[in-house]
Amino acid sequence: MISLTIMCVFSFLLTFLLNEQNTPEQIKKISPNETNELTEHDKEIPILLVKSPQKETEKTKTSGDEANSIQNKKEKETELIAVYDEKYNVNDYQEKYVHVESLNMRVGPGTEYEVAGVLVENQKITAEIGNGQEGWVQVKTNDTIAYVNNSYLKDNPIKKETQTVAKKSTKTTTNKEKETKKETKTNKKEKQESKPVSNDAMKLSTVGQNNQLILVTSAGYNSIHAKIQTFERDSNGNWKRVLNTSGYIGKNGFSGNKTEGDGKSPTGKYTIGTSFGRSGNPGTKLPFRAISSDDVWVDDPNSSLYNTWQSKAETEGQWNSAENMDISAYTYGFVINYNTNKTPGKGSAIFFHVANNYTLGCTGVSQSNMVNILKWIDPSKNPVIIQTPESELGNY
Repeated sequence: MISLTIMCVFSFLLTFLLNEQNTPEQIKKISPNETNELTEHDKEIPILLVKSPQKETEKTKTSGDEANSIQNKKEKETELIAVYDEKYNVNDYQEKYVHVESLNMRVGPGTEYEVAGVLVENQKITAEIGNGQEGWVQVKTNDTIAYVNNSYLKDNPIKKETQTVAKKSTKTTTNKEKETKKETKTNKKEKQESKPVSNDAMKLSTVGQNNQLILVTSAGYNSIHAKIQTFERDSNGNWKRVLNTSGYIGKNGFSGNKTEGDGKSPTGKYTIGTSFGRSGNPGTKLPFRAISSDDVWVDDPNSSLYNTWQSKAETEGQWNSAENMDISAYTYGFVINYNTNKTPGKGSAIFFHVANNYTLGCTGVSQSNMVNILKWIDPSKNPVIIQTPESELGNY
């Protein structure tokens, strides 16, 4: 009896152990991405979903890549602006018309650049001849030089149809009345034509002894944009405008009290000095000096050669700093006779030269306009240049 009982207990224990070995895991841990890969056997097992650490790592990495991409884009944009401003010169322009309702002007040739202004439909501008840089051309308005896509510009304005409604008149006009009206209209037109047209040069009171004038004006002291006008007296002594274009002054605008290195262009009335260039005399009547790699302009206030043009080889050691003259901005230009007394620290190397952006204290225009101005200036006509904000024209 005891033996039988022991055998039953042993059999029960053996059966229990065998069943435990054949029982599958009660919980299978998987990630959410693995739920679609379950076998038929797995689907019968209770599932505990767990987060995938790999997925979280990838997300963090993506966010870091996006941040780096944004930073790289900003750095690339800054680099593009710097390279473009330095190297991109436009010589020839033509009249164009805007053929969209509104058109953004950009500070550089592409949509990644900031908006510099907005043009409107049928607005007439001057634009770079050709397709520019990847379809982006340089354009000029009265106060801005910027860039637009050439596909929105056309040679002629958009013609808009207008309906003219003819009104019938019940009043009979005699031939005598027609002649009287015609004569009155003719006399009125003659009076208008005989009256001198007012311009900015006529607002000046200090140019009585000058017969040629370059007028550089800005909207205010802090603007880098300038209106460049040239005037010449006619046979009756009246000022006639010869050129009206846009240009640039110092990166920090105008100053009535310029100092060395302030990045400002000096206001005032100045005579015109020697002309210069790297490509030979363009046909100016001014004294002309060709630039070589040896030429420098001394800007060291402590040097006795301050604010003078010198040979680097011959004067090196007599100054601690000097500006290299053999650069693209000085392909053509002339000296503005500023600080001719060489007052230390008052400013040096003030020129009128080629520029497509702000200067460090000079005044600049496009190369084609620079050449035209050089050919136009006649020393026998006592030319001068006046630089001032528009609001202070009455001071000159």
